[in-house]
Amino acid sequence: MSNEIENKLIEILNEKVKNLTGEEIEIRLDEPPSINMGDYSTNICFRLAKPLRKAPKMIAEDIVTQLIDENDLKALKIEKIEALNGYINFFVDYNEFSKDILSTIGAKKESFGKLDNKNEKVILEHTSANPNGPFHIGHGRNMVIGDSLKRILINAGYDVETQYYVNDMGRQEAIVVYGLDKFELDGEKKHDHGIGEVYVETNKLLNENEELNQEILDLMRNYESDCEIFEKEGKKSEIMGKFEKAVNYTLDGFKETLGNLNIYHDKFVWESSFVKNGDVKNLIARLKETGKVVKDEVYRLDLSDYGIEKKMVLARLNGTSLYSTRDIAYHIAKMENCDKAVNLLGADHKLTAIMVNKTLNLLDYNEADIVFYEFISLPEGSMSTRRGTFISMDELLEEAKVRAKDEIIKRNVATDEAEIEEIANKIAVGAVRYNIVRISPEKPMIFRWDEALDFEKVGCPVIQYAHARCCRILENVSEMGNSDTLNNLNNLDAEFNYEMNDSEKVLVRMLSKLPEIIEKSADVRKPQILANYVLDVAQSFNKFYGNCPILKESDDIKIPRIKIVNATKTVLENSLDLLGIEVPGKM
Repeated sequence: MSNEIENKLIEILNEKVKNLTGEEIEIRLDEPPSINMGDYSTNICFRLAKPLRKAPKMIAEDIVTQLIDENDLKALKIEKIEALNGYINFFVDYNEFSKDILSTIGAKKESFGKLDNKNEKVILEHTSANPNGPFHIGHGRNMVIGDSLKRILINAGYDVETQYYVNDMGRQEAIVVYGLDKFELDGEKKHDHGIGEVYVETNKLLNENEELNQEILDLMRNYESDCEIFEKEGKKSEIMGKFEKAVNYTLDGFKETLGNLNIYHDKFVWESSFVKNGDVKNLIARLKETGKVVKDEVYRLDLSDYGIEKKMVLARLNGTSLYSTRDIAYHIAKMENCDKAVNLLGADHKLTAIMVNKTLNLLDYNEADIVFYEFISLPEGSMSTRRGTFISMDELLEEAKVRAKDEIIKRNVATDEAEIEEIANKIAVGAVRYNIVRISPEKPMIFRWDEALDFEKVGCPVIQYAHARCCRILENVSEMGNSDTLNNLNNLDAEFNYEMNDSEKVLVRMLSKLPEIIEKSADVRKPQILANYVLDVAQSFNKFYGNCPILKESDDIKIPRIKIVNATKTVLENSLDLLGIEVPGKM
């Protein structure tokens, strides 16, 4: 519920506790498991039992006696305070609270949940897959979590720039460039899929002829050397042109896939740019000045002062850099242009990411916040881009559309082909995105169709269907000759002068939480908090719908309940928008 109410309650409780103990003690308010036990609860009396040498039950009763006549509590719309077995429970006056919160949601509409500007710039890097073939479902977890987090951070008041770090200097891209000279590219295929086929065929060739691997190493070295020359002379070589063309060709396909999932990056930053502008060379020189670089068969950075025993390889003795060095240069560029940097990385990158962060610390830069995620797979098993055994995000989304379309036709949602296609696309994107984002990133997950397209319990269709039901109720209000009621909803008094049932109270309480849910999701970098919240809203609405007649009631009940429906529609729309999901409005 409202953070303002919670903070004020804690302030009032602190004053009473200080009167009892002479000290301030940290107080936390929890939400009781049932609305019949109140809206806020504290167990502070159990912690006070020892210093006060009294039973928690007696302390709770004493504090409640002092609080009953507290004028500030009445201003907070607290209807009742109760001592129960050592707990202090606070009950909100839902008639007053509902009137206020629904008016706020109705007035703010799409901006409800939007927080004040924090005047902080965040650079968020996500997806950043190697441009050597199409995105597979494993990349999907990075891109969906990253884009959802971007939207949440923006709504939480941050100035957010999303970046895609283009790995154009590694072995994988050298294999692609080498393969494009050996194999014909299928120009009829989506660009990233065509490149993926070349990559698979070239890997087969290299496995059968191991001596050819030296040509890949030479190509990598020549590309970096040409990038260094570019920094001095500004001339683009033939090899640079080949790498640039191959990468851009793949990125065209990537951008199409990302766009189909409602994902857009502000900037694509190429790995090679930090060689071309001299940043990598300068970085190696700066690190050598720290006295932490040791030389053996390569140059290594000693990070043992940070508890990291393994030394990080910085450069070969011939001066060519490695991915880690270029990654540090990239991070320095980010740190010099933002207040916070946030990275989405697979759990297998954990050690490297920690090393990069500690190197930044060594050079007096802020460290990046890192959201690590575990792997995602299908029930069929693991995937490999090199072997060409994977399910691409394009295939996943297409399959979701086919299944969604079948469901729409079966349920007779629409008959017009164009409308069916539009609704199916929104359901499919929602199914894929929501099923990925609802699971905590640190947990491995298996993508299951029965969960993703679940219309009854945990899938996004449950939420989209609740929204469609809201739309239908509001349409019925208009169709019944009550269009004035609908158009003037925010201006109509809804006094809630009747005995609200628990289904109404729970739903209103849930709707009021959106701003604090957004703030928490942004603060801890966990979009699954918002994802699980919006499912709770949908499920609470379904209970409300089942227990609370609307259109057949008298105006003193009908109008308040219509306002609840309208507010639910707004909260569902705003929440799903922050997860990159559209609502069909009809299901």
